[in-house]
Amino acid sequence: MQIAHSFLAILLGFIAIIGLTGTATALLKHFAPDMASEDGPVDPFTMAVHVGMSLVFSGLGGYITARFAQKNPIAHALMLALVVLLLTAFSTLQRKGKQPVYYLLISTTIPPLAVLAGGVLRLHQVGVLHW
Repeated sequence: MQIAHSFLAILLGFIAIIGLTGTATALLKHFAPDMASEDGPVDPFTMAVHVGMSLVFSGLGGYITARFAQKNPIAHALMLALVVLLLTAFSTLQRKGKQPVYYLLISTTIPPLAVLAGGVLRLHQVGVLHW
């Protein structure tokens, strides 16, 4: 039963990230089509918006995973961070040559770190970490 609960906690965080990202992307495509285009060069403002969205949504996904984990919430957030890292790395390989290298590096490293930050935020909220 513990394994199923752990899996569901990680799945909930992942669904939150994917759901929020998909919704935000759909809204961008509808209201600002230039910002949602994946072809050609991207301007710095658009890159900042995408990095900001992934930062917020990944942090929320890490928080949700840690919130629903029964035991060791940071380990669950770490597992989600590894999944996110693998998926963002795969996505980066597909976008190689279409966007600047620094943007690809940032968009690969920020989401997993934000997931961990969301897990740490939950630990701080329950009183395990103090700063």
